[in-house]
Amino acid sequence: MNWYDPDHQSNGATLGDNIGHQENDDWDCEIELSCHKKENQGRVSTIFMRYLRDKYGHTADRALKRAQKREQRERHTSTELDSQIISGVF
Repeated sequence: MNWYDPDHQSNGATLGDNIGHQENDDWDCEIELSCHKKENQGRVSTIFMRYLRDKYGHTADRALKRAQKREQRERHTSTELDSQIISGVF
């Protein structure tokens, strides 16, 4: 029985057989990347990215891009807040 397919429509295929189902890999990769960055002052080493690519494939590149975009948004938001405080606009 496949617990991920409650309607039993997969004809016995398991989650690992489903190539289109990458949410778990995305999540696992994001967690590993986040932990690595916290342990290394926000830096991601080339060797660690090679490890993630070997383990998760293109999912690692997507996770890194998402992390970079999040950091960029955070920096942009904090810069806007700083400029508002300096100008006296609250």
